[in-house]
Amino acid sequence: MITGWLIFAAATMAAVPPLLALRRKRLVRYLPKTSSSVLLSADQSAPQVTVIIPARNEAERIADCFRTLLQTAGVTFEIIGVNDRSEDATGKLMDAAAESDERIRVIHIQECPSDWLGKNHAMHRASVEARGRLLLFTDGDILYQPGTIAAAVNYFQQNQLQHMCLLPEMICGSLLESVMTTFFGMSFAIGTQLHLIRTRFPLAYAGVGAFNLVDAEFYRSVGGHLPIRLDVLDDVKLGKLVKFRGGRSDFLLADGLLSVRWQPSLWGVVTGLEKNAFASANYSMRGMLLLTVLFSVFFVAPLLLSVLSIVGVVSMRAGAGFVATALLWHILFAFVAWGQPRLLLQIPLFYAGPFLMAFAWWRSAVITLRQGGVRWRNSFYPLQQLREAVFRG
Repeated sequence: MITGWLIFAAATMAAVPPLLALRRKRLVRYLPKTSSSVLLSADQSAPQVTVIIPARNEAERIADCFRTLLQTAGVTFEIIGVNDRSEDATGKLMDAAAESDERIRVIHIQECPSDWLGKNHAMHRASVEARGRLLLFTDGDILYQPGTIAAAVNYFQQNQLQHMCLLPEMICGSLLESVMTTFFGMSFAIGTQLHLIRTRFPLAYAGVGAFNLVDAEFYRSVGGHLPIRLDVLDDVKLGKLVKFRGGRSDFLLADGLLSVRWQPSLWGVVTGLEKNAFASANYSMRGMLLLTVLFSVFFVAPLLLSVLSIVGVVSMRAGAGFVATALLWHILFAFVAWGQPRLLLQIPLFYAGPFLMAFAWWRSAVITLRQGGVRWRNSFYPLQQLREAVFRG
């Protein structure tokens, strides 16, 4: 059956180039040359970096984030912590860190303007007070290695970029959480066609909340976060904003240099996508239906026809292309997950990833439509307002 082989060919062309790029483009290759026992002094020729951390109710993890950032070597930097209306001890912990290190400043935000998302407002507000030539937007739960920022700045300068983002290593708990998280990274790479991000192809762009590094002058010239002030996908849309305004952007894997416990559990991963998943389809049911069709063609059909071929309902000749596609996904999944713990246990469970992701996407759409908007950081944003504010370039 030619249909199966056409699906195999389409899957190969869509998935293999970006996943090869994902494994090849690793930040560790750009670490400054130094002995593991000696920290680099700051390179005075490198631009100063302002690290901006917008945090709300991050008391459990903010101290570790600050601690690892302060161990940064090889670059001059400052940290601006933004306490965005926290109801826990986040603000006090930030103030305590600032008292112990002069490189830290803290901004306390009590109210958010009605025409801004809280996190976007916090980042934009901090950028106004930043002294660095480069701005690094990061989250309050990210853990850094000492050479991470210096390596990123080195790559940034060598390639004359205006924006770069890093995909951190995801620390997972359960086996299924690892499968879903790995599949998320895999689908992110395919969906963004990350091997084309450095090109002018308009649909290839990316941003990662864990690490978005931008040229401060370019960022301010395009209005900072103002054009994306009500866009839930603030990280991704920052990358889109830079690209659509003529900037150069890139994406690298930061395994071993940047890490995060993304969510506390498998269900946490599902619920953590609640505000973002439907937003990635621009709050459009047509977009959701298109994603569902693609999911059915590239994942459901190969699985179903493979099973029917194995049990003899469909001839192996007719189902060969579908079987090849199913095997291809398992091979690519293993390629992406190579080096992870429990890899041999993850591979047979590959199909749990796409089905859990599909559930998370439709759950996000149903909840957003049912409540008529998105609830985030203890604020509610009406759906119509979010649809009108989506940044389209």
